[in-house]
Amino acid sequence: MTTGSVLARSWRSFTGRTLPYSPPPPGHGRNGHSLGQRVWASFTGVELRPARGRTAAPAPVVLPQPRPAPPDRPRAVALAPGWFALPQLPQAGGLAAASGDSVLIEASSPDGSARFLVRGPGVADPDHRLELIVDTAGADRPLMTAVGYTDPDGIGHLLLVPVVRGRFGPPAAYVRLPGFDTGSTLTASDAHPVGPESSLDAEQVAASVRAAVNEATREAWRQVRELLADDSLRAVIDRELG
Repeated sequence: MTTGSVLARSWRSFTGRTLPYSPPPPGHGRNGHSLGQRVWASFTGVELRPARGRTAAPAPVVLPQPRPAPPDRPRAVALAPGWFALPQLPQAGGLAAASGDSVLIEASSPDGSARFLVRGPGVADPDHRLELIVDTAGADRPLMTAVGYTDPDGIGHLLLVPVVRGRFGPPAAYVRLPGFDTGSTLTASDAHPVGPESSLDAEQVAASVRAAVNEATREAWRQVRELLADDSLRAVIDRELG
């Protein structure tokens, strides 16, 4: 593609504006890099240096490590305007001691407006789950956050997570993170309102609707559907909601 990274395109979709900085050009030397490295380069806009020799074995993509967190609740680490890295899962020993529904990661966005809680797999669900709570007062339409992560093989995933204000409490969503595990990196974007001008990727929308765990998140997707002007995207949401 020649329209910039997924990061840049997602930012334009959510805000209707270009990024406030110039993203790096797409990588040119991608032969010899693993699929995970190429997917993550597309997501972030990072340029991959030409690799020598034959294709290398897949290797996990490493993001900057979080800064030391305050004792109450850690804050995410800003990566680029509007995007930040969340803490990684504890090591395997800590996971073994945790119960199925334990909170394994709890962190806030850099400005404190959103909270992210990653829970372990349940008895009937093998996937980790993410609870997103957006402390934005007066939200009169759905807010969308993009959540990117790598699986243990370094393969990149991107989910769109909408939230709407319910009858009680702040906007919140609950989604599965297929493939997320120890060693995975996790990033997120700021939340932005959804409107008729929002241009979303159909495959990402389908995967994101399927990832919804509870009725509140499915209801958020119904409200997103009502706002979108693209009939094909509306059909995708209808199909995945069943």
